[in-house]
Amino acid sequence: MESGSTSQGPGQGQAPGQGHQPSPGLIELLGRAVTDEQFRDKLYTDQEDATKGYMLTDGDRNALANLPRDELEQQAQRFGASSATAISIGISIRGSF
Repeated sequence: MESGSTSQGPGQGQAPGQGHQPSPGLIELLGRAVTDEQFRDKLYTDQEDATKGYMLTDGDRNALANLPRDELEQQAQRFGASSATAISIGISIRGSF
């Protein structure tokens, strides 16, 4: 490397939440938050306790700290609506044969 040149690793020099690759632990936690309303509430009222047992990176924790509750609620509503539609379609198809 030349003198005076800079090299940034992945995620360095970016605004928080941009370019972060979520860990498997964060993906699991968010999946639970989208499907479990009580857990979702706990994530915002007692995040430290809610995240116990999940292998989260500092980047994951930063992303969670900056995740607006209304955004997570909207995702949960979309997931719930699409799941109900998929279940209804599955029942209709099976019933029509």
